Amino acid sequence: MPREFFQMARKDNRKRGTKAEPPKWSNEVIGIVLIGLGLLAFLSIVSFSTADLPIWGIGKEISATAEAQVPRKNLVGGLGTVLGLCQFFLFGKAGFVISIALVWFGVVKLVFDGRLWPRTMIGFVLLAVAGATFLHAGWAERGELIGPGGLVGRLVGGFPREVLADGTKLDSTGLLVPLAGKWGTLILTSACYLLALILLMGQRPIRFVKGTFALAGTGVAKFRDRREARKADGEKRERMEAEKEKEKERRRKEREAERAAKEAEKADASPQTELPLREIPAPQIIDASQRRVEAPKPGDKPFERKKATGHQFLSTSGFEDYDLPGFDLLDEIESNPEAPEANRDELIATQKNIVDTLRSFGIETTPGDITRGPTITRYEIYPSVGLRVSRIAQLEADIARATRAERINILAPIPGKDTVGIELANSQKVAVPLHELLQDPEFRSAKKKIPLALGKDVYGKTVIGDLAAMPHLLVAGATGSGKSVCINSIIASMLFKFGPDELRFIMVDPKVVEMQMYNKLPHLVVPVVTDPKKTVAALKWVVNEMEKRYRVFAKFGVRNFDGFNNRARPEKEEEPEPEAPEEEEEVDQEQIDAIAEALESGDLGPEADENELEPDEDEIPDRFPYIVVIIDELADLMQTAPADVEMNIARIAQKARAAGIHLIIATQTPRADVVTGIIKANVPCRIAFQVSSQLDSRVILDTKGAEKLVGKGDMLYLPPGSAKLERAQGAFVSDEEVERLVDHCGTQAEPNFEEDIQRTIESGASDDGEEEVSDADEEMIIKCIDVVRQEQKCSTSLLQRRLRLGYTRAARMVDILEQRGIVGPGDGAKAREVFVK
Repeated sequence: MPREFFQMARKDNRKRGTKAEPPKWSNEVIGIVLIGLGLLAFLSIVSFSTADLPIWGIGKEISATAEAQVPRKNLVGGLGTVLGLCQFFLFGKAGFVISIALVWFGVVKLVFDGRLWPRTMIGFVLLAVAGATFLHAGWAERGELIGPGGLVGRLVGGFPREVLADGTKLDSTGLLVPLAGKWGTLILTSACYLLALILLMGQRPIRFVKGTFALAGTGVAKFRDRREARKADGEKRERMEAEKEKEKERRRKEREAERAAKEAEKADASPQTELPLREIPAPQIIDASQRRVEAPKPGDKPFERKKATGHQFLSTSGFEDYDLPGFDLLDEIESNPEAPEANRDELIATQKNIVDTLRSFGIETTPGDITRGPTITRYEIYPSVGLRVSRIAQLEADIARATRAERINILAPIPGKDTVGIELANSQKVAVPLHELLQDPEFRSAKKKIPLALGKDVYGKTVIGDLAAMPHLLVAGATGSGKSVCINSIIASMLFKFGPDELRFIMVDPKVVEMQMYNKLPHLVVPVVTDPKKTVAALKWVVNEMEKRYRVFAKFGVRNFDGFNNRARPEKEEEPEPEAPEEEEEVDQEQIDAIAEALESGDLGPEADENELEPDEDEIPDRFPYIVVIIDELADLMQTAPADVEMNIARIAQKARAAGIHLIIATQTPRADVVTGIIKANVPCRIAFQVSSQLDSRVILDTKGAEKLVGKGDMLYLPPGSAKLERAQGAFVSDEEVERLVDHCGTQAEPNFEEDIQRTIESGASDDGEEEVSDADEEMIIKCIDVVRQEQKCSTSLLQRRLRLGYTRAARMVDILEQRGIVGPGDGAKAREVFVK
C-alpha cells in the first residue's frame, strides 16, 4: 500500500526542494499516550459487565445486583468498569469505535507525524455518531434505558410516533426518526458512515477498488507467465533427456557390436573357445499340482493289523479284535480335479517377464525349469558367470511389481542346485487331500516307524515325516494359516496305522473346541485335558512314566523303546522254579547289617525315584505302547504356569525319545516368551505356517521366510537332522472325514481311560486337595519338618543335603509342606518362609 495512504491526515506545507524537518518529540509522546488510552478503552469495553457495578457510587440503578461481584471480571479492574460504562452510555455498542480511533490516532502521530485536525477528527466524530444512530434506529425499543446506540443514538435517532393497544399515543422523540422515519434514518446514517470512513482514513473508495482489481489482475498475469515458463522448461528437459537416452542407446549398441566383433575374432583365432564352458539343460515345465493316484479298491487299508501278544501296559489289553480304518472313510479323490492344467504359454511369458526385468537392471540370466506346485510356481533361472546372486535377491520388490504377484519369495540359490528360484503364488490353488498321501508308498514304508502325512512340496513329492525320528515337533502359525488342519492330519495319520494297544494319546486343548471330537477315541489315556491347571499334572505324569520306563529298561539291560519291545523273551516252560529263592540265603548277612546301620544313621539314603518309579515284577508289561502328547495351544499354558510347563516340556523333550514318548506342540502366538530357547533347543523339528512378521519367523525357524507364505496350508518344514527348509502345501482333511474316522475307532472299542492316572491328574490340579502320601513318605515329612524348624528356611537343595534325598523326592516334600501350610510359596531363588517356629 502506498505511503500516501497513511499521510492523508497530514498537511504538507513545505516548499518544493526543501528537506523535511525532523519530527517533534511531542508527536511521539502524544502517539504513545493515544495508543495506550486506546488499548485501555478496548480492554475495558471488551470485558465490561454490569455485574461489576456498582462502583464508586456509580451504577446503582443500572446494576442488576446491589453489590458488585468479587472479584470483578473486567480486565482493567474498577477503572475499566467506569471506562466501559462511559463508552456504552454514550455510544452503546458503537463504543468500540472510540478505542479503535484512539489507536489509529496514536499510530498516525507516532509513525507518520500526521495531524489530527480537522479532517481526521471530523471523520471520527461523524463515524461514531452515525454508527450509534444507525444501531439505535434499527434495533432500539421503547422502555430501554439507553438502547443499543447509547445516549447519542437516542438523541440523534430517537423513536417514531406510536399508538399502543390501549389507545395511548406516544410522541416521537429524537431528531432523525421523526423527520425521515426508520428506513430513511438507516439510509442517511449508512451514507454518513461511509463518508466518515473516507474522511478518517483518507482513501477514496472507488480508487481503492480499482487499485485492488488492478493489483489482482497483475498477480494473475504473473502467475500465468510463470506457469507457461515452467511448462516450456519441462518440455525442454524432456526433449533433452530423450536425446540423451537415444545417445546412450546408440553408444550401447556400438559397444555390443564391438564386443561381438572381438569375440568373433577370438573364436576364429582360437578353436578351443568353441567348446561351451557350461552346458545349460533345456528348460522343462513340470506340473506337480496334478494328482497321480489310482482309486483304491473297496476295503483297502494303508496298514494291516498286527496281533498283539503277551502282557500289555496302560490297559491296552482287550483290543485284540480292533480293526484299523481304511480308505473308504475318506472322501474319494476326483479323477479330474478342479485345478486347470498348467498353461504353458502363460508360464513361459511370466518367466520371460522375469528375465527381461532383471536385464533392465543390468543382470543377465538364462531361463531354467518351471515347476508348478499346488500353491506356488517356481521359476528357475541361471545367473551369468561372475554374477552375485545377492543382486537378484535385492530386486524382489521390482520383480513382484513386474509380475503382479500376490506373494514372492526368492531362493538365491535353491539348496542343492546351481539355479536361483523365484516362487510366485498361483492364482488358483490346488488342495492336497490326505487320501492321496496315505496311498504313497513312502507313507507305508517300513522305515517310517510313526509316519506323518504332512503334504506335497513344489516338485510334487510327498512330504512324509517320521515322529520317531523327529522325535518332537513344533507347529506354529497365525490364525487361519492351516495349523489346526495340520494337527488333524497328523492325528489321522497315526490312527490309520496304530491301534490302542500300540499308541496312546494325551491331548491338551486349552481352547476347548479344537479336540473335543477325539474324546471318543480308545487311544486316549485320559479325556482331552482342557484345564491349564490339570495340564501341569498331566505333564508331570508323563515325566514319571518316562522315568518308570527307563527303570524297566535298565532292569532288562536294554537301551531304548525298540530294544525293550524287540527283546528276546523266554519261553513259558523256562519259568523260575520254586527252589530259586533258596539260593538267596547265601547272601552275606554282615553286609546286610552294615547297610541297615547306615540307613538308621542317615549316612545312606535311597533316592525317591527308586521306590516310586520302579514298578513291581508283575506290573512290568510285555510291550510298551507309544505315547504321543499333543498340546494344541502352548501360549495359554505359558501364561498360566510358565515355569512348570517349560520345565516339564524340557524334561520330556530331552529324555523321552528313547522311552517311546513323543511331543507335538502347536501355537498361534510364536513369541519368544512362549516358544522359549529351552523348548526350541530340544524340539529341532519345526513346521511354520504363515506369520505376520520376520520376528515371528525367526522365533519358529531361526530364519526369515515364513512371513512370505501365502496361507491356507502353505508351510515351511524343517526336517530332523537337516538345516534345509522345505516348502510344501499341507495335507487337507475335512472335519467330516475326521468325524468318520473317530466314529470308526470309537465303534471298534470303547474309551478305556486310566482311572488311576486321571485321579492323579485331578488331585494334582485341585487347589485345596492334598496329595496322598504313604507311611514312608509321612515319616520323611516329619524329618523334613524338624529340619525346616531348626533352620527356619526351606528349599529343595536344603532337604537334599540334610536328608540325602534325590531332587524329585525333595521337591515333592517341599510341595507337600506347602500344601499343609508349614512353608510359604516359592519366591524365585529365595528360600521359602517357614511358618512353624
